[in-house]
Amino acid sequence: MNRNNLIISLILLPLFLFLFSCAAKKETVVIEDNYSVAILEKISLYEGAVRSLRGLAKVKIKTPDGKISYTQVTIAERPDLLRLEALNPFGKTVGFISSDGENIYIISSSEKVVYDSSTEFNLGYIYPGLNLTITANNLVNLILGRLPEDTYDMDLTPQLRTEGGLIKLIFDSGSSISPDYLLVNSQNFRVEQAEFALGTGQRAEIKYRYFDDLVDGLYFPKTIDFSSKGLSISIVYEEDIELNRNVDKKLFKPSAKSAKFVK
Repeated sequence: MNRNNLIISLILLPLFLFLFSCAAKKETVVIEDNYSVAILEKISLYEGAVRSLRGLAKVKIKTPDGKISYTQVTIAERPDLLRLEALNPFGKTVGFISSDGENIYIISSSEKVVYDSSTEFNLGYIYPGLNLTITANNLVNLILGRLPEDTYDMDLTPQLRTEGGLIKLIFDSGSSISPDYLLVNSQNFRVEQAEFALGTGQRAEIKYRYFDDLVDGLYFPKTIDFSSKGLSISIVYEEDIELNRNVDKKLFKPSAKSAKFVK
């Protein structure tokens, strides 16, 4: 090595070590005793703060048979009140589902179905190609950016890891080859990603990307990506959504007007 190369190496080495040190610090997450309990309590608290939602969303669906996208009117209130309307490019309703806490109403140009609110129904009725069953409660959870019921068990102490600067909580009950897990932001305890088993035994994954600013004082995901076995749905909310506002309960029952569809 000539003298010039040696000088350059000596100049660059401290800079490299400094940058590496900064990168390492960025990935460092301190895990304390009983930290998992505190994390789960914060997740439960923050999720519980979101009670209702009203706004528009862009929905994108991918299946092995193709892709579809549309605008969705979205109104939801915990635990099981829901109204979703799929709109065509001219703003006309082409698909409708609502839950009033007693019944689930699914209406489209080809289907008119009523279920008891506690019954699991096929998600493909409202999201074409997504051949998965779900309850009204869990569909409301999905819409509100909440994890599905029983995704994590407060009685089961998770293993803690770090992954990409996030805290990874692994729930290994021994009953599954792939344990459920959550990836949580260590600064604000937002859930960034989750993988879990569905009731059918299939695996599912949810990823969240949040609004840059608080929505009505709360962290809320701008984008919710749900995928399972080659099927996926992406829900992207528009900026002017409303959280925790009073919602007219009449909106959760279909009206005669709602049953008129444009093919």
